[in-house]
Amino acid sequence: MRQRNSVQLCVILALSAMGSITAGCSAQTPQTPAAAAHPDFGGLWEDLDGFLYTRPGGKPNPPPLTPEFAALYKVVTDAAAAGHPVNDPTANCVWPGVPRVIVAPYPTEFLIDTDRVTIINEYMSQVRRVWTDGRGHPADQEPSFNGHSIGQWEGDTLVIETVGLREDTMIEQSGLPHSSELKVQERIRLAGPDALENEITMIDPRAFTKPWTTTIHFKRHRDWHILDYVCAENNRNPVSATGKTLTLGSDGQPIDKEH
Repeated sequence: MRQRNSVQLCVILALSAMGSITAGCSAQTPQTPAAAAHPDFGGLWEDLDGFLYTRPGGKPNPPPLTPEFAALYKVVTDAAAAGHPVNDPTANCVWPGVPRVIVAPYPTEFLIDTDRVTIINEYMSQVRRVWTDGRGHPADQEPSFNGHSIGQWEGDTLVIETVGLREDTMIEQSGLPHSSELKVQERIRLAGPDALENEITMIDPRAFTKPWTTTIHFKRHRDWHILDYVCAENNRNPVSATGKTLTLGSDGQPIDKEH
């Protein structure tokens, strides 16, 4: 009876205070601290560049590849030039991974909270969680497509570091390889009312002779919304038995010729 009276008292107090519950009530709900003031990253962002290697205007930004990875990349580019492109895993709905997803030709959304920044990519419905609560990277990080990301705010700039990336992804669709030691650092800031810059530095002691930096530009669209991206639906890029990525016509038959 005493417990029931206590609960009834809590309800009465809550109603009389328009939702405020006294400290003596066991149903007290903790309050979330107000989010710190950060730049307005609202709306959706459209990538204006598309590639990490070739910059706007066609100016190349070649990666400083080590001899080992330069040879690997040459195999890919030579095959493409000869009409036998190496299979791109994304043709079979495999995630592109970081950093390639950063330059995906679909909108990106930023959700800023007190302990994290969530980056939503419409492309393949990917979600990146950047922890800004002061934690470090785990010692036993399992390699994954988007890795493990931690970040911090330096004034109006969001600084992100991502590690723990799988080595079987391409840095960009040209087939540029990397190793499991790849570390991706991003510095994201507003460059204007509806302009965003992401300065990306890739550090890979096996694949690169020195850090490789490039800057990607985005345009804001406040009236856009993230849409469903279901890669497996109407997939027209199966991989043949020889490893070639095919394109199916409207009749479901390949329009490519096997070589």
